[in-house]
Order: sequence, then structure tokens, then C-alpha cells
Amino acid sequence: MRAGLRFLVLTSVALACGRATEMRVEPANGESDGGQTVRLVGSDFLGHGPAVVYLGMRSARAVVLEDDHHISLKTPEAEGFGAVDVRVEFADGTSHTLPQAFTYRQVEGKPLRPVLFKPGTAPVPTAK
Repeated sequence: MRAGLRFLVLTSVALACGRATEMRVEPANGESDGGQTVRLVGSDFLGHGPAVVYLGMRSARAVVLEDDHHISLKTPEAEGFGAVDVRVEFADGTSHTLPQAFTYRQVEGKPLRPVLFKPGTAPVPTAK
């Protein structure tokens, strides 16, 4: 009986937390200077309020919840070259993360711009 109760509790917790969302990024790579249109394809995107999408530590621009299966966005400038996590955070606290799902490629002749950050303020790219 104890095992049956444990199963019931674990099942209830899993249902209360919501279903897992399979997600992918199309395309899965882009240039380091940002501004590329990217789509997240998955499920359960609607009904959670507005979304903020992060590629690494930087938030994407022009985020549009197209429907329950698609989010489009413009990539931010890269923090560094290589793969970064893609994280979607909704207003109701729901969050989906794809580890190392987007890869920034170096653009010939365009170095990364450092970001000046002071705790308690918004990050601002430094001037050239």
C-alpha cells in the first residue's frame, strides 16, 4: 500500500508541474553580431503570459509568440563564440531551457563588443 501511495503522490506532482516540452531552435547557429531571425519550435507556449527568451545571458529582441508551437525572435549580440543555452521564461514562472542549443559563429572583421555591467542596472554595450 505504501508503494501505491508513493506512486500516486509522484504522479500528482508530475501532473501539477506540467508536461515536459520538447523544443528545438531553427536555425541552430548564427553570426556573433546578432540580429538573425530564429524560431523556437515546441509546444505549450501559449497561456503563460509574455515570454522573455535568453541566448546565454542576453535577452533576444522582437520576441513573438506566434502560436502554441512557435516563437520567433531576433538574436542578441554574442557574449562569446560557441554554443549557448536557450531559455524561455514566461510571466507565470514557467521556464524551458535547451542546453547549448544555439551556436554563435565569429563574423570576419567584427570583434565582440564588451558589455559594461553594474549590479542593479541594465547591461549596456560599451562604445567603440
